Amino acid sequence: MSEPGLSEKAIRESAAVGSKPDAKTEVLAEAAHEFVFAVVGHIGSGTSVVARAFKEILERQKNPFHATILKARDVIEDWAKAAEKEFPKGAAARTIATAEQWQDLGDEMRGKDTAAVAKGLIKKIREARAVATNSQIKDKEPVLPDGVPRAYILDALRHPAEVNLLRHLYQDAFVLIGVVCDQDIREQRLRQKLDSPAPKDLRDFMKRDEKDNRRHGQQVAKTFQLADFYVDNTPDRFLYTESGEKREENPEWDINEKLGRLVRIVSHDTIERPELSETAMHHAYSAQMRSSCLSRQVGAALLDRDGNLLSTGTNEVPKAGGGVYGEQYAGDGEPPLDQRCAYRPDKYCSSTKEQNIIINGIIDDVSSIQSLTTPKKEQLRQRLKDGRVGDTIEFSRAVHAEMDALLSASRSGGGTVGTRLFVTTYPCHYCARHIISAGVDEVQYIEPYFKSLASRLHSDAIQQRLTGWKPPSQGGNTVLFRPFTGVAPRLYRRAFMKDRDLKNDDTGDLLLSTPEWGTSWHLRMKSYLQLEAQLASSD
Repeated sequence: MSEPGLSEKAIRESAAVGSKPDAKTEVLAEAAHEFVFAVVGHIGSGTSVVARAFKEILERQKNPFHATILKARDVIEDWAKAAEKEFPKGAAARTIATAEQWQDLGDEMRGKDTAAVAKGLIKKIREARAVATNSQIKDKEPVLPDGVPRAYILDALRHPAEVNLLRHLYQDAFVLIGVVCDQDIREQRLRQKLDSPAPKDLRDFMKRDEKDNRRHGQQVAKTFQLADFYVDNTPDRFLYTESGEKREENPEWDINEKLGRLVRIVSHDTIERPELSETAMHHAYSAQMRSSCLSRQVGAALLDRDGNLLSTGTNEVPKAGGGVYGEQYAGDGEPPLDQRCAYRPDKYCSSTKEQNIIINGIIDDVSSIQSLTTPKKEQLRQRLKDGRVGDTIEFSRAVHAEMDALLSASRSGGGTVGTRLFVTTYPCHYCARHIISAGVDEVQYIEPYFKSLASRLHSDAIQQRLTGWKPPSQGGNTVLFRPFTGVAPRLYRRAFMKDRDLKNDDTGDLLLSTPEWGTSWHLRMKSYLQLEAQLASSD
C-alpha cells in the first residue's frame, strides 16, 4: 500500500511555497486507508473462525493493518437492550431454542428497515475509529481517519440489504467474503454446539437461516451470492487426537493461504493473476447475464482437458434449429418472434403457473379442505409452496445453463468427455444426470441449490469432497461436484486489471508501484460534492 500521509505531506509542502497542489495530489490526499471486510456463510459454516484468521493475517503483513472484528450479534444485543427485549445470556445461549431466539430478534430488528443490522455495524465502525484515533464522537459529525491502515471485519451478514448498504457507503473499500462449508459438516457442528437438537428442529433452523420467506427474515442464500471472494471452511482448522486434544493444524485447511492472497490483491504487494477456475467462473458469470428467465439467471462454462473454453451456456428457452433464444431476438420484431417468457404476448413463468395449478388442485380435490376459510386456504397454499411442490422444476421452459453448455459444445463438434464444468449455481438433479452421462469430470459452483436432489439420486456417480477423488476420464468412478473458492466474478476485473506500471521502463526491472491515481480500492474521506467544490475552488 502507498505510504500513509504521503499526499498530505505534498499538500503541506505546496502550501509552504504558496502554490496550490495539483489535482492528483488533492485527490490522493483524501485517501482514508481503511477497508471494511465482512463475512457471510450459512449457519454452522464457521464465519467467526474465518474472521479471526483474517484478523491475524492482516496484522502480520509487512505493512500491517490495525484490524478490528465487529459482530452482528453484538449489534442485535444492543438493540434488544435498548428496546427492553429479552435475549439469551451466558451458557443458556447454546441451545436450539436460544439460537432461534437470536433469529427472532434479528428479524424483529429488520422489521422496519431490512438494513438495520448493517446500520448498527456502521455505528460500531465509527465508534471503533473514534477509539483508535482518540477522537470524540459528535452527532452527525464525521470521525476522520488518521491515515493509519485500518480494517474492520464484520461477522456476519445475513441479508442482502446489509450488503447493499455497506457497498453504497464504503464502495470499493468494502469486500464480502463468502464462507463455504458442506451441509453435512454444518449439521454436525451445529449438533455439537447446540446441545444435540432434534433432527427436524435443526433442519427447520437451517432452512430459515438459508431463506426466510418474509422480507425482513434471514436471507443467507441470497447474501452469499453477493460475495467478492470465497473460502472453504469444510475441513477443521486443527487435527485432534481421539481424546479431543489439539494436535496440529490441518494441511487441508487452506484459508490462511487463500485470505493471504486476497490481502496481496488488495494491497498490491505482489503481481497476482487469476487461477484457471476464477477465469472459468468469470466466463460462466458473463454467460448468465444473457438469460431472460423470470426466476433466476444461471451461467455455465465448459472447459476441455487443457483448460481451453469449449462453450458457455445460460438458462434460456430453446428455439427450433438448435440453441436458445438470444440477442438477435431482442426487440427486433422480425419473425420468428421472440418466445421467451418475458417477451411472448402472455408474459408468465410456466414453472410457477404449473406449480400453482397443482397446489390449487390439491386444495380443491381434498374434501376436508373445502370447509377451510379463505385465510386458512392461503396459509395452506403458502405451506405447499414452501414444501416439495414448490421445489418442482419440471415445468420450466428453459434449457438449463449446464445443458446449454453441453449441447453447444456438441453442436460445434467438441467432445465432452474429460471436461470441467463451471456453473454459477449448483446443478439440479435434471442437469446432474446429463452432466454424468456426458462424461464431465468435475463441476464447480458458487450458489448452493438446496432443492437439488442430485447428490441423493446419483450418490453412486457424484462425489462432493476432493479427498480421494480420481477423474472418471482417468479411471475414476465419480464426478466431483465441489464449491468454487477464490476471487468471485464480481471482483475479477478489479483484482486482475493492470492499473499501474509493472516495470522500470529504462531497465525492464519489476516494479511494484501503486497506481498513479490511487488504488482501485481507494475510499475517500470526503464526499464527491465536497471534493468537487474543493477542486473547483480558485484559491
